[in-house]
Amino acid sequence: MKRDSKITLVTGAAHGIGKAITEFLVQKGEVVIAADYDSQGLEKYNSKKNIHSIVMDVTDSRSIEEAVIATEQITDGIDCLVNNAGLFFGGPLVEVEVADFEKIFDVNVLGFVRVTKAFFHLLKAKRGRVINMSSEVGRIAFPFNGPYSMTKYSIEAFTDSLRREFDFLDMKVIAIQPGAIDTSLPEKTVESYRKYLKDSEFEVEMSRVWTVLEKEKYANPIYVARAVYKALHKKKPKLRYKVKNNKQRRLLEFFPSKWTDYLIKNFI
Repeated sequence: MKRDSKITLVTGAAHGIGKAITEFLVQKGEVVIAADYDSQGLEKYNSKKNIHSIVMDVTDSRSIEEAVIATEQITDGIDCLVNNAGLFFGGPLVEVEVADFEKIFDVNVLGFVRVTKAFFHLLKAKRGRVINMSSEVGRIAFPFNGPYSMTKYSIEAFTDSLRREFDFLDMKVIAIQPGAIDTSLPEKTVESYRKYLKDSEFEVEMSRVWTVLEKEKYANPIYVARAVYKALHKKKPKLRYKVKNNKQRRLLEFFPSKWTDYLIKNFI
């Protein structure tokens, strides 16, 4: 595995998985451009060697353009773009507000598209790689998790199409599919469900979500960071890296849809 130092731009770098990726890559001798809309969250990197903090809102084209200009002042090319910034909304599909759908797609899908397009010339300059943060629920959709799963299914399609296009340029595109990771996302998941729990047509069924969340085992985000490092340095990286995926949920992917529907309805 090649170990030369590379320049990587990480979105959503101030917290959670993005923070773990940023700190791990720097620990390994890499240079990281840490991008996030949370300027205060980025302050912890101000005194850190080999970390360049840039405020960037992935939903704001002007903000992205300014981030590109700031990056060009640091380097004339980047070796990797890690599209990681994301958020969560859950609830019954027929009850979730359209504004929530628009918000989650704006960040989780269009955010990836905007940033990739804007930084393409810097990636091309070094025949760099794109690493897209997907999810295990980008392969199987569960009830009341629809909005988030919809965005991650979209990222799977985005990754496949982009990878096949970038093949012509000898550039790699990789998806990371984390399972349950110990970040602020589980807490935000609970908040999201509570918003739609009261007076819901599915109140009883949604209440079962709490039991599932309580039993869930959340992995350290360092495992995702290690997968990103492998995807960055491997000459022939995997197309997808599954990180701490739930074994029972993975089994459901291989069952006929009717079986999966039955199991989810009666046991999950």
